[in-house]
Formats: sequence, structure tokens, C-alpha cells
Amino acid sequence: MKQDLYTQLQNMATNSIYTGQTNIDAVNNKKEIGLKDTLKTLETNLKTLYPDNKQKQFDSWMKETKDIQFPTQKFNEYYWNKTLDMHPQGREAAKESLIWRTETEMNMFQSPTEKEFFLRDKISRFPSWLTKEFSGDVQNLSFRNANSNLNKAKALYRDDLSRRLSSLSDKEMDPDVGVDAHMNDLLKLEQLNLLPVADAFNGRFGVVNKTGGFTPAFDLQDRETVFEKDPAGSPGINEQLMISDLSPPLIRDYVVGNLANQRNKINLDNKTAEGVAGMMLDQGKLTPDKWGEAFSMFQKPHYETLITRGLKGEIAAGRLKTNDDLSRILYTAVNQYKDFLGDIPDATNA
Repeated sequence: MKQDLYTQLQNMATNSIYTGQTNIDAVNNKKEIGLKDTLKTLETNLKTLYPDNKQKQFDSWMKETKDIQFPTQKFNEYYWNKTLDMHPQGREAAKESLIWRTETEMNMFQSPTEKEFFLRDKISRFPSWLTKEFSGDVQNLSFRNANSNLNKAKALYRDDLSRRLSSLSDKEMDPDVGVDAHMNDLLKLEQLNLLPVADAFNGRFGVVNKTGGFTPAFDLQDRETVFEKDPAGSPGINEQLMISDLSPPLIRDYVVGNLANQRNKINLDNKTAEGVAGMMLDQGKLTPDKWGEAFSMFQKPHYETLITRGLKGEIAAGRLKTNDDLSRILYTAVNQYKDFLGDIPDATNA
């Protein structure tokens, strides 16, 4: 007796593993048979209730069966064939009515997305002929929505990248390095999904690696340089395509703007330095042998003018009082700065 029970349990377990799909199909087939009987009974009752009014028969049929389940595709086709037969104007009129009603309901929705969702929900209950009727609409809406979604994704990506680049605005870039080099650094970091952890050192972008050191972007090989255990990884192919398509113009604009700010700052600093250097010459703060320090602060020095300012500074400082003082200072200036002054006689041979 116990052995029989054990055998039964074993068979039940085996069947649950290996015949699950078969059992589901058997259940659905059984449901189909029961639903067909239900429809036949409904049809009989409606014809008995409204023997002379086919329109009422059809309207009641549609109302009573609007939520009916379709356990199998075979039953789906059976139901819709029966529905076409029930229509008071015949099968073709029934088809035209179903098409018109579906189009009317679809057009009640405003957006392409809502229309696509409506049709996809309907298609799950459509007969094969009605599915074919609207397949073109579904494809067109799907393509249109996919294109719209792609454009939304692009807009969101641009906005996100702009914000991430703005967060790097306090990082200084080497003004002596060209735009393209800085741009390639940032593009590489973005392609490796490392821009959120980017930093700058000695004017070049890169990342702090897993040992705590700084790796410039141009030396990076992969994300493992930064993350030893990396569940995220680099962006996938589709994301990489978007990055290569959308990010370069944004990155270039950022680099150009950042470098322009830094170079403008350097130019302002240079102008300030020129002002300080000129003042030092005018006030005699530098003796003639030190004038070269002031000259080096000018971007476009006019040496004759600067030497003249230096001589006036000597007068202002009280070091140039006599012709002998003037001769001595000119001798020093001409010999020390003759390379700047062009073709003049050597003062040592004068």
C-alpha cells in the first residue's frame, strides 16, 4: 500500500516537471470546449428572446461577450466567425463595422503613443483578418514612437552631459595644450563612463586610479584602472553610438569656452604684469642691468621705448644727474640689450 502511494507521488512529481506545458494545453482546450458551449447556449437564448430582431440579438451578443476569455487562438477565430454570422447585415457589413469602430476608438486618443498602446491591446483579441487590417497602422505608429523616443533620449542625454561638463568648470586645463587634445581626453572618459569621477591634474583630465594615483585620460586603457570590481562596465554599443554622435559638439564647446576663459585670464594677468613692469621702469625701481626682467613681462615689447622709460626712471630715482652718468647708463644698456635693438654700432668700439 505504501509502495503504491510512493509510486503515485513520484508520478505526480514527474508529470509536474515534464508535462507542465501539456497540462496547460489540456486545460485551455477544456476551457475552449466549455466556452463554445456557453456561446451556443447564449446564441440560442438570444434568438429565442428576440426572434424577429437580429439587431437586438447582435447588440446583446456583443454586450454579453465583450470580456470573454480567449484560451486558444482557435477559439478566438471561432468567436469572431460566430460574431460575423450574428450581424444583421451579414459578414461583410460586420467586418466594415468592426474596422470603423476600431478606427473611431483609436482616433479618440490624441498622441501616437496612446494610439499604439490601444491597438496593441486590441490586437491581442483581434481575429487574424482584423490584425492584418491594422498591422500597417501599428508599424507606422511604432516607428514614429520609436523615433520620438530616440529624440527624447537624445535630448535627455544632451542635458545630462551638459550638467556633468558644467560640474567640471572649476577644473583648470593647460592653456598650452590644444582644443583637440583636451576634447579627446573628455571624450575618452565619457566613452568609458568615467566622466562622473573625472578630475584634473597639471591641466589634463583623468581619474584617480584604484591605487590612489592619478591616471591622465590619454593613458587610460579601461575602467579596471579605476574600478577593480566593476559591475557597471563601459556603455553598450547603442549607448556608444549615441555618445559618438552627440557628445563631441558639446565637449568641444565646453573645452573651447573653458580654455578661452583661462587664456583670457592669462591675458589679463599679462596686461597687469606689463603695467607693473612699466611702472618699475618709470620709477627707477630696476637698475639698467635688471631692465631685462621688466622687458620679459611685455607680450610685444618695443625695446627703444622701454629703454627710454628706463632712462627716465633713472632720472626719477636720482641716479642720472650728469652727462657722465648718461654715458655710463647708455653704455650698459646698449651692450646688454644690443640683441634687442637691431643693427647698431658696438659701444665697446665706439
